[in-house]
Amino acid sequence: MTKINLSVKVNAKDYNLDAVRYAAYAVSDAAYVFIKPAVGCVVVEFTPKTAAAKNVSARFKEELKDEKLRASIFDANRDLREFMILKALAYEEVPAGVRQEDSGLTPEQEKELDDLIAQVEGEIKKESAGNKTKDPLGITRTWEEKYGSKNGRKKK
Repeated sequence: MTKINLSVKVNAKDYNLDAVRYAAYAVSDAAYVFIKPAVGCVVVEFTPKTAAAKNVSARFKEELKDEKLRASIFDANRDLREFMILKALAYEEVPAGVRQEDSGLTPEQEKELDDLIAQVEGEIKKESAGNKTKDPLGITRTWEEKYGSKNGRKKK
């Protein structure tokens, strides 16, 4: 039987078994990992593959925290993922010539958004107009000023 150099107990209430498995897999390049259940916790045992494999337990604990964060983000975005999958599976082809644009905003929200965009564009133009002498390299130019408008003509 191989000698176990390190053992870490993980509270089963704080971390689920999947997070423990994924974190153990992340450090499996440096050590052999054995996961076994215990009362109220999971014991993770490490046997380093080489003598140079140090701080395996610290790496494991960091990976465990990261996996817990990933799991919480995954759970928080579940509704969005399901919506996107349903939209992809229930795709309806729009007939040619018909333009369908649904941003999901009410007309009032769209008007408010357009007003905000116009306000920001006005502020950008106002700021860039006063700074022509302070920007000799042209860093503050807009995309259209630098590369041209959408129809291909370059502004001067």
